Amino acid sequence: MARRSAGISSLQRHLDTAENWHTLGASLAEQQTASLSSQLATFQQALSRFSSQHRQQILSSPSFRTHFSQLCNELGVDPLGGGAKGLWDKIGVGDWYYALGVQVVDVCLAKRERGGGLVALDEVLQGVERLRSAGGKAAPGSTSEVTEQDIHRAIDALEPLGCGYAIITIGGGSGGGGKKLVRCAPGGLDRDSLVVVEAASQTGRGAVTREELLEFAAGAGGASWELDRVDRALEKALMDDGTVWLDEHVVGKHGAVHHDYYAPGLFVME
Repeated sequence: MARRSAGISSLQRHLDTAENWHTLGASLAEQQTASLSSQLATFQQALSRFSSQHRQQILSSPSFRTHFSQLCNELGVDPLGGGAKGLWDKIGVGDWYYALGVQVVDVCLAKRERGGGLVALDEVLQGVERLRSAGGKAAPGSTSEVTEQDIHRAIDALEPLGCGYAIITIGGGSGGGGKKLVRCAPGGLDRDSLVVVEAASQTGRGAVTREELLEFAAGAGGASWELDRVDRALEKALMDDGTVWLDEHVVGKHGAVHHDYYAPGLFVME
């Protein structure tokens, strides 16, 4: 009986010790959480003061605007997040990006039909700059140039509206360097139609033939592509999505008809 009592007593001491360690761990975790929350609140206040003090520089300098946004991203702060509580909105820069987003939509709507919902990012930039220099449509508080990063953030600001705008990269492979396009088709685009555009971007002339598309699809891991799928993809890209234009011309002395499918979204047109 004595041994049994000692065993029960030892087990009870072990349980008490384990409970004490658990309580201590929970207390330390709670203290650390409170400390981190306090530090984060202090940091956000300091960042808000900094952005307010340098508001005009953020508006007028693309490089300063980019560096400030990168700083926010590295520290896990979304300047456009939180609606009316977002950092951009607190200092009035949110309106700048929302106005820029409206300009991006204006440009894309004017060019969407030509490329079936794909517009070269460079062309969007040029169109926005023309709008801003025309007078009356410049975003409030700034006459600065607009950068690709600004277009990215303006499109991010449009996301809650559900308009389906996004920036995609065609070609370039894993090493990057592909062609950037603004996708402005509300319902999205068929994947095979995008493959046709990507194949056209790889030929160096912005166009692709039936045979070139078959070769590209096989090289891109699309070994299941047969000629019937190539024909369906070209037909859908041409007739349904409008992402390519057809150029028919006669070649050779026998008068053979040659078909080139051009992707207008890859070109910047004045």
